[in-house]
Amino acid sequence: MTMELTSTETSPWRPVREGVTLTSLRMQHGAGTFLMRYEPGSRSPTHTHPGGEEIYVISGKGRLDDLAFGPGDFIFTPPGEGHTLHAETEVLIHVVLPQPVVITE
Repeated sequence: MTMELTSTETSPWRPVREGVTLTSLRMQHGAGTFLMRYEPGSRSPTHTHPGGEEIYVISGKGRLDDLAFGPGDFIFTPPGEGHTLHAETEVLIHVVLPQPVVITE
C-alpha cells in the first residue's frame, strides 16, 4: 500500500442537511475520516456511534448536546453513545469514525 494525499482545497463538499456539508478525507462505506462544516445555527441529525467517534474542533463554537466546545478541543464519544451537534458559530471539525453512524431522529 502506498501513501495517499487528499487536498482539501480541491475536495468536493457535499450537503448532509441544511447548513451542514462534508468532505471526505478517506472513507469507505460510511466509516473513515472527514471534515464537516456547520453554518451558524445549524445542527446534525440526532445519531449514535456503534464504533465510537473522535472529533477535533478546528474552528468555531457549539455544543454536543450540553457539552460546549471550541477551537482546539478534542471530543471522544465511546461506542454506543449518541448526540446532536449544535453550531453557535460557523464550525469546522475533523471526524474519525470506525463505523458508520446510526441516525435516530
